[in-house]
Amino acid sequence: MKFITISDACKQVGVSYLGGINISSKMLKNKKISHNYTYILYLSPAKTSGYNVCNNSTSECRLGCLATSGHAAMDLISNANIIKNTRIKKTRLFFEETSFFMQWLIAEIKIYQNKAKKDGYSFSVRLNGTSDIDWSKIFINGKNIFEIFKNVQFYDYTKQISKFNEKPNNYHLTYSYTGLNWNNCKILLEHGVNVAVVFNVKKNKKLPETFENYKVFDGDLTDYRINDTKGIIIGLKFKEIADKQVSNQLKQKGLFVVQPNDIRCNNIKDNVQVNENIYIDELELV
Repeated sequence: MKFITISDACKQVGVSYLGGINISSKMLKNKKISHNYTYILYLSPAKTSGYNVCNNSTSECRLGCLATSGHAAMDLISNANIIKNTRIKKTRLFFEETSFFMQWLIAEIKIYQNKAKKDGYSFSVRLNGTSDIDWSKIFINGKNIFEIFKNVQFYDYTKQISKFNEKPNNYHLTYSYTGLNWNNCKILLEHGVNVAVVFNVKKNKKLPETFENYKVFDGDLTDYRINDTKGIIIGLKFKEIADKQVSNQLKQKGLFVVQPNDIRCNNIKDNVQVNENIYIDELELV
């Protein structure tokens, strides 16, 4: 395949885009709260495309993946499967036509970088919306994406501790707690890296004040992680997925999803209700 223009690429592959800005509630929060346009790429998680994009994922992580939450959940329940199939197409394209994919990705990032500047917003890129690819190992014309866009701020969540070795200067990473990797979490926290922890807390309730004696910051206020205080817990409230039975099992098990009354948590009295007017139901355009 030969990349010519974005329009031509869309016709060849049969999708509307690779990624974009303001295409999910997380990115809309970035715009409203952080005054940032974030270009985000959603691929088909784990091995659901036939290719593994989530090294170090756990069984709970795969079961509770946000790839089946929000608008994607409605897509699955209705049996439309448009989002699911589109993500599979994009993921297979990445592995089977890497150069074509990367040229398309670069072209899209440039467009949204210019749009952010024109509209008066800062700009960032999150390539692992539903994946955990090591993009520093993907090259086009001898350069990876971080080298091509040296002045662009990239960020992601990851379960791969190896990514913190020789991390590009313009790449911010938040490590993800799985319920089984606390030793790694503690080491990274002591070195100023933040760790994301999922709590079984409803959207109108407060998160614990601390977890394992580390301060908890509400990571759902905005997805833009760049300005977070260093060495803290990024608390994320559990998002319901399409399979309600699995969703309930994950919340009850208390491994990947931490209960607010867990002895490792220091809780706000009565877990009082808070105002979260910025909350927007998950959505994704196709």
